[in-house]
Amino acid sequence: MSDNCFAGYNLREELLLALQKKGFTLPTPVQEKVLALDSFDLDLIVRAKTGSGKTLAFLLPMLQEMDLPESNPKILILSPTRELAQQTAREAEWISRYMDISVATLVGGLDMAAQIRSLKEGAVIVVGTPGRTLDHINRGTLRTANIHSVILDEGDHMLDMGFKDELEGILDSLPDRKRTWLFSATMPREVRELSTKYLSSPLFISLVGEEEGNEDIAHKAYLVPSRYRMEGLVNILLWERPKRGLIFCHTRLDTMTVAQRLSESGFKAGSLHGEMTQRERNAVLASFKSGQLPLLVATNVAARGLDVEGVTHVIQLGLPDDRDTFVHRSGRTGRAGHEGINILLLSPQESTKFKYMLGSAKVPVEWHNVPDAEAIGKIQKEITEEKLLTMKEPDDRESYLA
Repeated sequence: MSDNCFAGYNLREELLLALQKKGFTLPTPVQEKVLALDSFDLDLIVRAKTGSGKTLAFLLPMLQEMDLPESNPKILILSPTRELAQQTAREAEWISRYMDISVATLVGGLDMAAQIRSLKEGAVIVVGTPGRTLDHINRGTLRTANIHSVILDEGDHMLDMGFKDELEGILDSLPDRKRTWLFSATMPREVRELSTKYLSSPLFISLVGEEEGNEDIAHKAYLVPSRYRMEGLVNILLWERPKRGLIFCHTRLDTMTVAQRLSESGFKAGSLHGEMTQRERNAVLASFKSGQLPLLVATNVAARGLDVEGVTHVIQLGLPDDRDTFVHRSGRTGRAGHEGINILLLSPQESTKFKYMLGSAKVPVEWHNVPDAEAIGKIQKEITEEKLLTMKEPDDRESYLA
């Protein structure tokens, strides 16, 4: 274990073994900050961007202090979306695999009976969305008497999505909890009000500067008249050639229209919006994650908390609602040390509003006109010629035909 820097934090052997099996040796900055605390018995606010490793930053300390054996709910983790809750539950399962404890996932759109069964079988870690978790509390299927720790993951997103009442209902049902940890990329007024009401003298850790951007993300803005936005998007896709791209629209109808137009233009694209069934959402996400669908068109709400590896490009169609929306969207790429490109497709009028929206934020943006057919044809020709030049030269001894 000497080459594992996690060992320097005196983590229990079960956790170190799980990390070793997973190949994790170096903690991320947010993990270092939290693990280095003198005590975990306090309320905590952590500002950290998505993809920074924050899940392990709260799972490791919580599991470090776990008394074993245990078969009652002890840790409650709340997430804004089904996808993020399921992903967090998978993380909890592998990091706790050698501690002989189980994890329950409480999300809407999936079998309630199976969730109740996992709770009855002695889940120690409970991960859920606010609505379904509160439903289980009200039904009495989630017993809260032994829960000592609550994690609010992506608190800004949960409040953005209208879960304020559910979050307050859950926290009000846990008056004797030992600690509440809030993880949030931004700290808008609603998040500050929630923390003031439910956290007691919290310690504050920030790994996100108020005015700085993610240095792993390059920001580009392309200008095109609104009436030619769809044609502009097609040209940008041909020019940028994203391996895996997430395209943001404002409405459900926009996502379906854009995905259809892209398909008609020869691109493999799917849509993700809030009115899809869970089966439809899972199918589209699986295709996107596997690479069968290189392009996914989504609304803000549908894409909250998505954690898909390898997103090379984020494309925002039209003016974002505000600066936080711009930041949240762009955070889908450039994650875990990988470089990414965030593209905005704006009309000239929208560009003026966007510059005002950014204000003093230190986010360098490259401004371009949408490439035309001649420019696209030239770059495509160069790529084709480069591929031909790099093909393996045949050996003189090889015969082409028998």
